[in-house]
Amino acid sequence: MTTQETNQVIYTDPQPASAGDLIPVVMRLLRIFRYRKKVIFATLYCFILAGVAYYMLATRLYESSAKLLIVEQRLDRVSTMGENDGTGNTMATHRELVISPIVIKQAIRRLAPEHRIDLQGKAPQDWVKAIARNLHAKITRKTNFIDVSYRSRDPETAEAVVNAVIQSYLDFVEKNHKGTAGEIIAVLTNERGQLQESLNQKQSELQQFRKRVGHLAISSDDGVVEPMIQRAIRLNEALLDAQEKRLEAQATLASVEESVRLGKDINQQLMGIEAGLGQQMLLASMGLSSQDMQLLNEQQKKLLTAKEDLQKFATDLGPNHPRIIELRQQIQSRQEYLSTYHSGAGQRFDSLGDAMPSQAIVQMLQQSVEHAKQQEKQLLDSFKLAREEASRHSNDLVQLRMLERDVIRKESLYDSLSKKIASMDISQVQAPIKATVVREPLPNPIPVTPQLRFVAALCLLGGTFAGGLVVYVQDVLDDRFNSPEEMSAQLGVPLLAMIRKLDALPGEGFETIHTNAMPSAVETEAFRTLRTSLSLSGDVCDRILISSSEPGDGKTTISANLAVAFAQAGKRTLVIDADLRRPGFTALVNLKGQPGVSDVLASHEPPEISATPLIHQTVVEGLDILPVGLRRPNPAELLSGKAFIELLAWADSQYDRVIVDCPPVLAVSDAQIVGQLVDGAILVVRPEKNHRRSVIRAVESFQATGCRVLGVVANGLSSESAGYGYGYGYGYDDGYGHSAKESELVAQMPAAAAEYAPTPTIPFPTPPSPPSDPAVASSSQNTETTARLRPRRAG
Repeated sequence: MTTQETNQVIYTDPQPASAGDLIPVVMRLLRIFRYRKKVIFATLYCFILAGVAYYMLATRLYESSAKLLIVEQRLDRVSTMGENDGTGNTMATHRELVISPIVIKQAIRRLAPEHRIDLQGKAPQDWVKAIARNLHAKITRKTNFIDVSYRSRDPETAEAVVNAVIQSYLDFVEKNHKGTAGEIIAVLTNERGQLQESLNQKQSELQQFRKRVGHLAISSDDGVVEPMIQRAIRLNEALLDAQEKRLEAQATLASVEESVRLGKDINQQLMGIEAGLGQQMLLASMGLSSQDMQLLNEQQKKLLTAKEDLQKFATDLGPNHPRIIELRQQIQSRQEYLSTYHSGAGQRFDSLGDAMPSQAIVQMLQQSVEHAKQQEKQLLDSFKLAREEASRHSNDLVQLRMLERDVIRKESLYDSLSKKIASMDISQVQAPIKATVVREPLPNPIPVTPQLRFVAALCLLGGTFAGGLVVYVQDVLDDRFNSPEEMSAQLGVPLLAMIRKLDALPGEGFETIHTNAMPSAVETEAFRTLRTSLSLSGDVCDRILISSSEPGDGKTTISANLAVAFAQAGKRTLVIDADLRRPGFTALVNLKGQPGVSDVLASHEPPEISATPLIHQTVVEGLDILPVGLRRPNPAELLSGKAFIELLAWADSQYDRVIVDCPPVLAVSDAQIVGQLVDGAILVVRPEKNHRRSVIRAVESFQATGCRVLGVVANGLSSESAGYGYGYGYGYDDGYGHSAKESELVAQMPAAAAEYAPTPTIPFPTPPSPPSDPAVASSSQNTETTARLRPRRAG
């Protein structure tokens, strides 16, 4: 890794933020709210005051509501409340219709003057908007109900407005439907009236024409031909029958005359003679009249019935049973009767041939032929006359058919119009939408706004949110720690010491270090406080890393003064300058250019061999320094190698305290690498200079690598910092008024003894022994026994 690559550490996380990552953010926000709770309480108090003022001064509004049931009706069925297919748009349409301007205008006209208090002081053109602002309509989910509500300063007015709106809506729906249907019905009714007049005229003309031509009103659907034509047809058919009979009679006459001339028997020919030739007479003479034939049929039927009864009873009754004997006698008697009748008829027919002379038969046939000719002539004359009349009547028939078809067409059109008007009347009565008021509006004496619970909840929530927002904005705009408590709370680590701004001392090297040059000064008391905090922390703090978030925060000054303070307390202390890039500590003690850390890390020899000759003893007893050494191109690789681990282990075994001065943690990764190998890190912060987010990132950077942050040191505090809570109360013994002799004796005492020595009242003959500070004493007893390698935490 080159120097340019290590000038900046960039942490990237390709994974999305998890809930665990949000917990620190939330905790930090809660800490911010906690330490700026006064702002939140002040904002909340303002909101409460505003809420109380609003509740006391706000206009009371009263609400009245009603509920409408919308049912979609169809000609084939009526949709129920549970059916929602296709009704979603219908419900939305009618909800908008309830609060539409046209309905509101009609509702305003219905309002009485005493119910127009919401319209007072407003122009008439703004009345609709004034009503619409307080009028609401909403659809109850998955139902066909619409809730209509209105808020007013008077409960009676609210009820009146809801009633007027609902009635106007119902009238609009009815008028909109029936108005269109009524117009259509009026047009159809007018057309039907005109058609009725035309139909009556045509029917009158048809009736008069029928009277004039003598036509019978017989429907053609019955298959009946017009009477005049039917008469001519029948005469024609009768004429053809007469001609056929005449021809048959002439043929029969000719045949009989031929038989008589030849002397043949004419009995067989007489059987073919028709009734006109005396057939009934012949049959009667033979006993074959209609009465005789009817009698014969009855006897034959009785004979068949008796035979069937005999066959049916023979299976169940014996041959000697009276019923069987009776049936046999009936059958026998009827058979004898029929046999006797047929034999008598034959005898009578034979005697007829002998009795009737041939001339009489010929004469009868001649009369029949003559009668047929006369009948034929009469029918022919009648047919000719009927045919002439039908021909004359044909034009009248054509005109009559035209009139009938015209009347039929007009009647059909009239019936169609009547049916359409009837269907329109039905659909007009049954509107497609039926709206029913299922809950009437009532005046509500309890105001709906302002509501005390709502105002209180709004003030609490709004005040809390606004206070939190103000705190957050302040936190974003003022990116500084405003107090030691806030710094400690937001960083999650203790504040170890607060160091005032130190004035530069003349000289060089240790002459410029305040704890060495001015051990009794007020400024150095803070470093003793820092030393005591670390000694009494209860955790192992033998190897300490000191760093900062940014360059120029004074980490080297803190390292030097803390090292002198430890040495003054009798702790063998070693300062390792691990800032291989900008070695400020080495420059401070005038050891620049001397071999040191980088040479030990680059050496292949163990640290006890390579490091021992490079350690420099200082003018402060018990304080040694290992300078940075010669500049190397790969400082991060050197610090992350095994040699540095061995160096720290060796230093821990030889010294009571090992202080590692590292570069800023956000500038390069060297401090994070070293942080895994020490007991803890101290972060130097300048509250007036460092941004809060950078300090938080610095602490998080140490914690991300497993390094324990022992605490922070607030450095460079000025008199202006006291206004932000960074006040320091040192200097309490400046006014005790030591005499010159006492001041000289105190200056001759060791620094650790001077820290805890009581105010002297007599001159000290000799400098006192080291103090009996428990932390100092216990650590002094273990100075010679710390040459051992303790196990370290995994980085």
